[in-house]
Amino acid sequence: MRLILRSALAGAAVAFALLLLLHWPTRDSDSGLKLLPAFALASFPLSLVAAWLARLSPWPLVGMLAPFAMLAVAFLQPDYGSWMPDGNLPLYLFVAVPATTGFVVTALICAWLMREAKATG
Repeated sequence: MRLILRSALAGAAVAFALLLLLHWPTRDSDSGLKLLPAFALASFPLSLVAAWLARLSPWPLVGMLAPFAMLAVAFLQPDYGSWMPDGNLPLYLFVAVPATTGFVVTALICAWLMREAKATG
């Protein structure tokens, strides 16, 4: 249970940092396009730091695999804009749900794989 809570908090911290990056003030439309790759690549170092700070047992593995799980969950989640009022809430959910869910799923799978490796080896 502690693993789930720590990984959920780490995922929420990554989501918060990504949302701060997303709201970075831009001067023109070209700098907004440059912000998109930064947003996509920022999840890797943020995930590594969050996994380390949350003291997840295989933190390098969780930190490197969590962004891929976040991306998978982002493709599977519904369109929040169709059933929510206009505003920033659908955007916040589009970033926060995959970050938190991806972190929890990755931490649980990595912990299970580490436990299985110890049992067989």
